[in-house]
Amino acid sequence: MNLRSQIVHSIIVTAVVAIACAVLPRAQDPLSAAKDLYASAAYEDALSTLSRIEGDAAPPEVSRQIEEYRAFCLYALGRTREAESVAEAMIRKQPLGRLDAADASPRLESMFSDVRKRLLPSLIREQFRAARAAIDQKSFSSAEPQLTEAKAMILEAGKLGVKDEGLGDLTVLVDGFLELIQTTAERRPAPEAEAIVASNTAAAPAPSRTSALAPPSAPARQQAAASQTLVPASRPAAAAESATAYTIDDEGVTPPITIQQRMPPMPPQLQAIARAVHARGLLDLVIDETGRVVDARIRQSLNASFDPLVLRSARDWKYRPAVKDGVPVRFLKTILLVP
Repeated sequence: MNLRSQIVHSIIVTAVVAIACAVLPRAQDPLSAAKDLYASAAYEDALSTLSRIEGDAAPPEVSRQIEEYRAFCLYALGRTREAESVAEAMIRKQPLGRLDAADASPRLESMFSDVRKRLLPSLIREQFRAARAAIDQKSFSSAEPQLTEAKAMILEAGKLGVKDEGLGDLTVLVDGFLELIQTTAERRPAPEAEAIVASNTAAAPAPSRTSALAPPSAPARQQAAASQTLVPASRPAAAAESATAYTIDDEGVTPPITIQQRMPPMPPQLQAIARAVHARGLLDLVIDETGRVVDARIRQSLNASFDPLVLRSARDWKYRPAVKDGVPVRFLKTILLVP
């Protein structure tokens, strides 16, 4: 063999070795093989290859890619319902997860977006219920990231144009919980709450009549305001006397719409004191099928002198009643009172 032939032979051998080195790892990687099959429109073969991968034993990012390409192949084969089912399972695991595959076409992005839009309202409520349960168990370290995730999901729902009248109230509840966790010195459990800010003007006279559900005694209210202890309860006490009352985390229920919910004025001195100690009050209302407030209870005192004024004002508040399946229903509403 002459020198030229030896050089050519050496080049060929080197090229073959290089190709083999490049192909071998890919041949040993079923996910990469499945991606190549998908790219070449061999969707059935790609599905078969993906089915041989043990996704549960793979790292989370690899498992997600396996499911992504499974959905891609099913969608390309016209098996749309199966593709949506895979997408649904993925979104339930990671509600805000995004497609990171280069092969994600606009149609696939749209399909995943539609599934996410459909699932988000129930996922938000699930996350909110989990956070509230964590708060009831005094597990604030667990509740805070859950509430943060719920807030992010609510923002995503807004971007997607999700139509759900309960999300507005849930937004207030989630923000209220986060504020309670972050500002309460004792970090005790807190129930769901809608925030109302007390006005900074002269106070009205003390009421001569009390609510049917009497508030805690003055010493107890003063102690609660001073220590900022939050009362743990998975369902407020007022609900025990109204078993059929729905709450904000019941799906399919449109919450009451406020017609008149005017807070009594708070004297500047009381407001300054309440703000200095980061005081927060909690008020439970039962709103009947006509939109009237039929029960009111101070669950946590904002201020011992101010609480009776809130109860008296609450008797005159008016709402458009909550609705379920087109029928007005009784609703338990909890309000966070903020100075």
